[in-house]
Amino acid sequence: MGSMKDLLPDGLYNGMPGYKEKETSKEAAHKIEGRAERLRRLALELITQDALTADEVASILGEAVLAIRPRITELIKAGKIRKSGRRGKNISGMSAHILEAV
Repeated sequence: MGSMKDLLPDGLYNGMPGYKEKETSKEAAHKIEGRAERLRRLALELITQDALTADEVASILGEAVLAIRPRITELIKAGKIRKSGRRGKNISGMSAHILEAV
């Protein structure tokens, strides 16, 4: 894989983790900024090998789902992965999208 610029199109999040306007969300985005690129790259590598839910990616990587789910959203918006149309279960037992590489 490449750098963040290779994973996300120009202008999408300006190369930074995305966040909503709320102060806590912005703070969380800045806190994970140094790890976000690596987590996106690893998530994309896993999903390229096998269709997975975001929670499965988090489990395989030994990361919190709250660190991985936003990276999944960023990869979807970048057009690197997509929802497969199939569903699996997340850690709470609820239905979750199974993701696949584009």
